[in-house]
Parts: sequence; structure tokens; C-alpha cells
Amino acid sequence: MTQNEFTQWLNLAKALNLIVSSHKINGTMYIYTSAGQPKPLDNFITDYPLERLQAMVARQLS
Repeated sequence: MTQNEFTQWLNLAKALNLIVSSHKINGTMYIYTSAGQPKPLDNFITDYPLERLQAMVARQLS
């Protein structure tokens, strides 16, 4: 994932209220869900790839 794709992914995930923040701990990036649970970024991206987030936003807009 390029920096541009990551930025797009992060913005979409926040807009969809899937995440509220991110934080690096011991070299690993963690995403905090809207429930306040930390999850490793790699795991979260596997569950919510960029294409899925784009489709979710498209459905909300239609």
C-alpha cells in the first residue's frame, strides 16, 4: 500500500466511523475502533481493504 493509498484508506475509515485514531506502539501501528479497541493495522486492513471502504462510501452516497 502506497502512502497515498494509506492516506485515502485512513480518511475513509474515519469517515465511516470504523476508527477513531491510530497509534504506534513498539514499532507496530494500532488502529483504535469506534468502540475504543486497539487492533493491529495489518489485521484491520485485511478486514477492511481500501476497495471495500470505497464500496461502503459509494453505497452511503447512493
